[in-house]
Parts: sequence; C-alpha cells; structure tokens
Amino acid sequence: MAFIGNEEQIRFLQERFRFVYGILFIGLGVLLSRMVYLQVFNGDQMRQYAEENRIKRVKIPAPRGMVFDRHGKLLVDNRPAFNVLITPQYLNESGRQKEVLSKLSSLIHLPVVEIEKRLQKSRSQAAFMPVVIKDNLTRDEVAELETWKIDMPGVEVEMAISRSNLSHDVGSNLYGYISKVSQPELPVLNKSASRKYQLDDYVGKSGLEKEFEDQLRGVDGSELVEVDALGRSIEPSKRKDRVLAQAREEPFIPGKNLVLSVDQDLQMAAVRGFGEKNGGLIALDPRNGEVLAMVSRPSFDPADFSRGIEQDLWAKLIADDNHPLRDKTIQDHYSPGSTFKTITAIAALEEGVIDQDTTFNCGGSISLGSRKVHCWKKEGHGSVNVVSALTHSCDVFFYRVAQKLKSVDDIAKYAMHLGLGRKTGIELGREVPGLIPTEAWKQKRFNVPWSPGETLYVAIGQSFVLTTTIQLANAYAALVNGGTLFKPHVVRSIQSEEGKTLKEFTTQVLDKTKLKPETLKLVTDGLWGVVNMPGGTAYSQHIPGMEFAGKTGTVQVVTQKADKIYQKCENLRYAQRHHGVFVGYAPIQNPSIVVAVVAEHACSGSHGAAPIAREVVKTYLQKYYPDLYSDRAIQDRKQMEREKAKRAKMNQGE
Repeated sequence: MAFIGNEEQIRFLQERFRFVYGILFIGLGVLLSRMVYLQVFNGDQMRQYAEENRIKRVKIPAPRGMVFDRHGKLLVDNRPAFNVLITPQYLNESGRQKEVLSKLSSLIHLPVVEIEKRLQKSRSQAAFMPVVIKDNLTRDEVAELETWKIDMPGVEVEMAISRSNLSHDVGSNLYGYISKVSQPELPVLNKSASRKYQLDDYVGKSGLEKEFEDQLRGVDGSELVEVDALGRSIEPSKRKDRVLAQAREEPFIPGKNLVLSVDQDLQMAAVRGFGEKNGGLIALDPRNGEVLAMVSRPSFDPADFSRGIEQDLWAKLIADDNHPLRDKTIQDHYSPGSTFKTITAIAALEEGVIDQDTTFNCGGSISLGSRKVHCWKKEGHGSVNVVSALTHSCDVFFYRVAQKLKSVDDIAKYAMHLGLGRKTGIELGREVPGLIPTEAWKQKRFNVPWSPGETLYVAIGQSFVLTTTIQLANAYAALVNGGTLFKPHVVRSIQSEEGKTLKEFTTQVLDKTKLKPETLKLVTDGLWGVVNMPGGTAYSQHIPGMEFAGKTGTVQVVTQKADKIYQKCENLRYAQRHHGVFVGYAPIQNPSIVVAVVAEHACSGSHGAAPIAREVVKTYLQKYYPDLYSDRAIQDRKQMEREKAKRAKMNQGE
C-alpha cells in the first residue's frame, strides 16, 4: 500500500512538474525571442547604444576673439588653463565616493565640504554632465591629478581658455572682464542669446567684453573620448579607433576679433602720468571722434575674474573707496571747474554781451548781495579781457559775464550743443549723462525758481554742473575742429580670425554748432596762453618746441568756509582735497588730439592733472610728428629760444 501511495504521489508531482516545465519553456522562449530581436533585428541600434556608453562627447571651448589696438598690437588674448571636473554618474557607480573625494581634496587643496557643495549645486542637471570642481589649476596640481586619476573614477582634467589682458590692469575698465554664467543669469541670458549658454560657460560682464559679447564669443566644438566603465579616459593606444573614426566630431569656431582705435603707447603714457594718482583720462581725435586712449585709475586685472575670482579679492575690490571697478571716464561725473569757463566765454561772445575789447577789473572778489564771492587768486588779476581771463583763469571776469547774460539758459544752450549734459553714445554700457542746469530744470527738480546769483557759480563750472571726462574731451574736440560734435567710438572694425575685415564702424556726427571765427580765435588764444604764456595757469607744463594748449580746472570736493578758502589744499585730509582737471589739445594748428584728465584729490589742475595730459601729448607728438616734436627737435628749439632772448637783451642794452 505504501508503494502504491508513492506511485500516486509521483504521478501527482509529475502533473505539477509539467506546469513548471511549461513556465520554464515559455520564459526561455521569451528570452530567446528577445535575444533574436535585439541581436538580429535590432542589432545595429544596440551596438550604437553600447558604443555610446563607452564613448563620451567632450566640449571643446571656443577661444574668444582677440582685441588689438589701432596698430595691430595685441591687447587682450586667451591663454590655456586647466580645470578639474567630476562626472557624478561614474563617481556614484564606483561606490567609493568618500575615498575619491578625500583624495581629490588633498590634491587640489579644497575642502571635501566645498567639493560636495559644488556637486550639490549641480543636482538639477543630468548625472552624466561633468561638474567643474576647481578651475585654473596649477601645473603641480595637474601633474598630481594625472598621476592619481586611475584611482579616482569620475574625476578628470580638462583644458579651458582663460582671458588675459597683456598689460594687466591697463585699460581693463575699457576692455572689461568675463566670468562664469551663474544659475540666476542663465534663463535671462538664454532668453535673448542667439546661441544658448550652459552653466560654467563664460560671458562678458563689463566693458567691450559685454557690449560685443555676440562677436567675441565663439561656437564651442566637441570631441569624442573613449572611456572605461568608470568613466576614465582610455589611453589612445588602447582605443578602438575604428569606432571613433566613424563618429562625427564638431570643430569649434573661434570668436571674432576687435580692432580698436586706441594706441597702446598712449595708454601706457597715461598710466605713467598718473603714477599713484586716481582718476580718468580720455584722448580723442577731434577730426573723427576716435578714442586714442581711455584709462581709469585705479583698475583691476581681468584675469582674476576669468580664473574665478576669490571671495576675499572680490570683497576687497567692492570695499575699495577708490572704486577700481568703475570706469571713471564715463561712469563718474564731476564738476568741471574752470575748464567750463571756455563754454561760458563762447556763450558770452556768441550772445554778444562781450567782445575782444571788453574788460573787467578783478580785485579778488565781488559783492553778491550781502556777501562776497572770491576769485581763486586772493589779490586779484587786475584788468582782464576774455583772452587773459582764460589764460589766468580769473573767476571775477566770469562772474561779471554771468551777470551780463540774460539767463543761465544762455550758457546751457552752448554747453548742450557741445555735448555736455547728455550721454556721448560711446559703445560702452553704464555711461552717465552728467547735468547742465537750466531754469526749467530747477523749477521741476526743486519746485523753486532759479536765482540769478546761482548763474555766477555755473559760469565757473560749479553749482549743479556735472560732466564726465569723455564729455569734456568731446566738447573741446568740437571747439577746436570748428563746431562739429562727433559721437566718440573706440571700435574701428570687427575682423575674422584670419584678419579679414567683417565690419567697419564709421564716424557719426551728433551736432554741428556754427561758431563765429572771432569767437574761436579769442577762445583758442586764451587756451594757448594757459600753457605757453608766463602767468598762464599751466605754464609750468610748457616745453619749448612742444606747444600745446588747454585749460586747467580745480574742483572743490567740500565747500570751504570763507576764512579757509585760501588754505593749502595739501593740508586737508585726502578725501577733502580738490580734484584737478585739465583739457588740452595739440598741435596748435590743425589739432589731431584732445586730452581730458580728471585727477581725483590732486589739489589742482595745473600740477595734478596737466602733467598727465602733457605726458600723453608728448608721446603722441613724438610718435606721429617726429620731425617737429622729437627730443632733438625740442632741444634745438630750446637753444633757438635762448639765443633769441639773448639777442633781444643785447638790443635792449644798446
């Protein structure tokens, strides 16, 4: 019975085994059919997927366009740099995150916490997208990483491009800087960009780098790199070249180059002239509005930004009271001081309230109601006309002129015709307009009428008058060229990598003011005397044989009490010292350069700003007029003047 029972049990189990066998055969059939489908019918696609898992497309950053001066001298270039990246996918698959991050931290001298923070920030992007952990690696760091990379899955070193100003901080406010695109910036940039940005791409943040971003920015390329299961690059000798050869690679397209109108020799001359002083300088060609030099001091090195600026350095730049990140030629406006007297003289002559024979006596002050307004020279200048008033910068003369004019609007009309109180339109961002006050402006701004006494202060460039350095240069350029106000421009052309001109920028006229020939002659005679006549406020800058003309200005930073207006500026605290202003031009006949300088807290235009302009003018004349203005020619002229003076003295003795 037991045996029979066993047979029944076996038959019972056999029934179940048939069911199990059926399931197994069905499962094997599904697997086999799937294998046939994948291997036979869809084999090519599966092979492509397999190849893609071991072949990684790596971005090749396109070099930005270079920047040259007017003579082809390279100003801004690219230089190679190295970054270390982590691909989260390969790091996670290795199962050795802590070990890898600890080793990486010791090699690049970056805390593990900081590395994890940077990985955390990138969690929104795909795991196979590399994350930049540190850029601008040193050579030693690169060597160490290459040595240990086999033990650090997911970690790799890539070559990048860093921006370099060849003269470091010279002209940096003009050229600008680039920096990485941040997460908040990304959607804003991509809303208007012709080519989309990604995190860790670089973008121009200021100056020409920002304004010509579309032209300077190139098109990134890519290359295919064969990797192992942990994402590490396979040595070229071990790669399956057949697969890589079949894959399509995309070459980068470099950015376009900018050719500027600036002359680097003049830029360097301006920096030499400033020395330790702060301020801004603009040199223009009055014949067409080209910017020959544009320097703001102090400045910064753009390379600090393209490498990824350190927090401490950024905080230092922001906290600096001298504002190195601001372009003092277009972003800061100042009272023009006595350089504005030229505008007042033009207004008075054109309106017919004075002429060449008009004289006023300067005794050092005049009465204005119950109070006195003073001339800068305590003892006064005696009897002066418009030419000598400009030469000696007599305040009292221009106070009297202001009293003869109908309104402050008479001065404002000519100031605005010459480009003051409005943006010049130069191809740079964040330019400020300055301010030329009118009766209507004050009524609207303060809801009170204009006081005639206020016109006296406007006439000498004080009160509400505010101008930028570039506006002063452009106004004097219009004066010396006969009344044509050009739109200043600093970019001459855009060129391809091969040097082919793709676009040229032409001169634009903003305004034309027809000034009387006698007005121009009287004013320019006065400006000539400033530098070339004994007693002229900038006669100390006179070099025989190197004639140039101009106007000095001294601008009070804080209002001085009546009993202290003649105290020495050098005895004041630095922040309370006057600004020095000077605008000059050369050659005297047919001027081809105008230089405007604001030297902050330099106490005077004659000794603080004029020497800076003279350094630039001298460099310009020696370079472009060597027959007339070489060192040898200047020495010869000095000798001729000495001999002439000696003969005159002998004749007087006779």
